[in-house]
Amino acid sequence: MKEPLPPLLERTAAILADSARLLLQIEDSIAPLLARPPHGSQMPETVANFRSSVVSLQKIDLLSQTLEDLSFWLDDLAQTARHADDEGVFAEQAMRRLRLADLRQRLSGQGASVEPTSEPVLF
Repeated sequence: MKEPLPPLLERTAAILADSARLLLQIEDSIAPLLARPPHGSQMPETVANFRSSVVSLQKIDLLSQTLEDLSFWLDDLAQTARHADDEGVFAEQAMRRLRLADLRQRLSGQGASVEPTSEPVLF
C-alpha cells in the first residue's frame, strides 16, 4: 500500500523524539551514580573512572541531542514536503531548528561522520 511521504516522516520523527526523551530519562537516572567519585577514595584509578563516567554522560547527552535534532529534521522535512513541487524540497528550511552544527553539516552533505575514537571535550 502506497502512503504519502510526509506522514511517514512525521511518525518517524515522533519515534525519534520519544527515543530522545527516554535517553534523557536514562541519563538523569544514572548521572548521580556516575558523576561523583566514592567518598574517601583518593586513588588515581578513581579519578580515571570519574573522568570516564563524565565522558560517558556527555556522550549520552550528545546522542540525546542528535536524536532530538533528527526528530526536528524529519518533522520539518515532512512539513516542507507537503508544499514541495516535483523538483524536490528546500532542505535548508527543514534545518532551521537543528542545534548541532555537525549534524547540520552532515545532513547537507558537507561533513564527515563523527570519528568513533573522538571524545567530547570536558569543560
